[in-house]
Amino acid sequence: MVKKSQAGLWVVDFDKHSPHVDWPTHNAMMDFVKRGPKLKGFIFGGDQNSNDEISHHNKSKILFRSPGSYARNTELFKTKILDPLEGALPKGAIKVWIEGNHDDWENQLVQENPELLGTVERRILLDLDRRGWHFVRTGHIFSLGKLKVIHGETLTGLGNQAAANHAIRAVLAYGSSVLYGHIHAPQSASRIAPFGQKDKHMGWCSPITGATNPNYLRNKPTAWVNGFTIVEVRDDGTFQVYPVVVTRGRFSFAGVEYGARKKSK
Repeated sequence: MVKKSQAGLWVVDFDKHSPHVDWPTHNAMMDFVKRGPKLKGFIFGGDQNSNDEISHHNKSKILFRSPGSYARNTELFKTKILDPLEGALPKGAIKVWIEGNHDDWENQLVQENPELLGTVERRILLDLDRRGWHFVRTGHIFSLGKLKVIHGETLTGLGNQAAANHAIRAVLAYGSSVLYGHIHAPQSASRIAPFGQKDKHMGWCSPITGATNPNYLRNKPTAWVNGFTIVEVRDDGTFQVYPVVVTRGRFSFAGVEYGARKKSK
């Protein structure tokens, strides 16, 4: 539970699906973390790891389960993502780790094989508690001021399949303003209750830092978009949400360009 003031600027990173990271997008986000306005906090919004090698969907697909791949992917996340991020965040920044449905496959593996308890959970392998990460289990909510942040698997059926208007579904389901990922397709919707015109709620689906055309899609057209979300929280808990679309590894915020630099001629 985060008890100290949350007022300030936050970065929320959804659906990285490591090792299937879109590195130009990740690098642009990291450039903002390093060079942008001082951050109050950072949120991993779920599905930090793809976990293909332990997925129940891949039990009969041995190509997804190469020897040692789980350990390699854990080390990759630690050395290429987690360590550099922690080094770039301001001292005292609040760090939140929301567990997504892909992350939860670690728990499901333990449920089927209880002898593995304590050996496969990334919360333990990455030493997240000692590192100071606030851990939010699958299906639960992190309250960022008056904004609810969830992974979003509660809004869909199998996989990340969702209704066309998933943003309004999020608002209706949670009865609050809500920011989520999981569906990989940015969208927003609003709702104002007739009995309380001052009580306005919105739902936002964030762009993602993971690959938007992974191999398993077989090049199918999607609405998936790369990026992340910036949230500014005020002292009273009200907030602004800025979904950031990263294009070719670059984006602009408040008149400053971040990400890949233009090559000099």
